[in-house]
Amino acid sequence: MRVIVLTGLAGAGKTAMLERLAAAGAQVIDLEALAAHRGSSFGRIGIAAPLPSEPGFHAAIRASLRACDPNRPVWLEDEGPHIGPLWLPPEVTGMITTAETVELAPPFDDRVRRLAGSYGNVPPAELINATQRIRRRLGNRRTDRAISHFHAGRPEAAIRVLLEYFDDGYARRSSRDRRSRLPLQEIPAVLTASDIISPAVG
Repeated sequence: MRVIVLTGLAGAGKTAMLERLAAAGAQVIDLEALAAHRGSSFGRIGIAAPLPSEPGFHAAIRASLRACDPNRPVWLEDEGPHIGPLWLPPEVTGMITTAETVELAPPFDDRVRRLAGSYGNVPPAELINATQRIRRRLGNRRTDRAISHFHAGRPEAAIRVLLEYFDDGYARRSSRDRRSRLPLQEIPAVLTASDIISPAVG
């Protein structure tokens, strides 16, 4: 089965793009929807669906894969070995680590607005608690800056601070990424030129 992975920085719109691909007729499996988790400290915020058990999560993924036409590519979002507390089945981790990729690269301000749209109306206490959970990784100074913005009702300013951390982590992972990019001529029209980084061998 050929797997193509959407990758990109936090707030790049990978989940929204999966929805656009699905609407255009592509085969898509939304792993985060199956996990009921977006995969970060903020991953359960705004999600009402219960967190599945890990066996149930694995069963749902495998059922989705079995339902796919093996002669057509399957699109996934880039994930590490786990989404929140749920580990991916090893065969899916293998698929992701060897897949061709398309990297979404919208402007920074678009990413901030997208994330603010997702989290801006969430009670500040939930956002502050999620930020506190990663204080050790963020560092005290960055954590305190983000929390002060959430307290003051400035979610976009807080998101800008948090993206400093998430973007640094993405840059480190990208430097080790040796996956091939999907050739330009194979990229669906729904992925506009402004959405992607030009394909190349990673």
